[in-house]
Amino acid sequence: MVNNMFYINIFFIYSFLGFIFENVLNIFTHAHFNSGILYGPWTFIYGFAILTIMVVDKGLKKFKLDKWAEIFLFYIWATIFMTFIEFSGGMLIEKLFHRVFWDYTNLKFNIGHYIALEISFCWGFFATLVNYLLRPLLEKLAKKIPKFVTILLIIFFVVDIFVSLAN
Repeated sequence: MVNNMFYINIFFIYSFLGFIFENVLNIFTHAHFNSGILYGPWTFIYGFAILTIMVVDKGLKKFKLDKWAEIFLFYIWATIFMTFIEFSGGMLIEKLFHRVFWDYTNLKFNIGHYIALEISFCWGFFATLVNYLLRPLLEKLAKKIPKFVTILLIIFFVVDIFVSLAN
């Protein structure tokens, strides 16, 4: 049986990995470090995304599909879902913080500056790899994180949100 701390730990693990991923990508593509909209080492959209991915994966498993059919359907869903997250996240960041963190107008198949089909297909592929290869390993880690560490992370995260919104 999995407790609520497990899901909070999953959220923080993937938020931290998202922070690392985004910053490595920024260093290689824009030659600068960009921590995102919060000050702490987390890009929380990745945490929310993985929790949704876990729910969808559990739902797909109920259909008892052939493994490749399941993976294909997951990829299609993940591509659409991650595109929605990218679009709504970009809009929300621009409305709340008056900043644009990415602009895909230079890509051939862009749909505005927040999404492009080339990127959407990559996000679907990335989410599928994470779900089927990385997630099982990180779930074991999430179960081992002590409760007091999770509570400290929650406190730091909430403070970070308030400080970021205040600035």
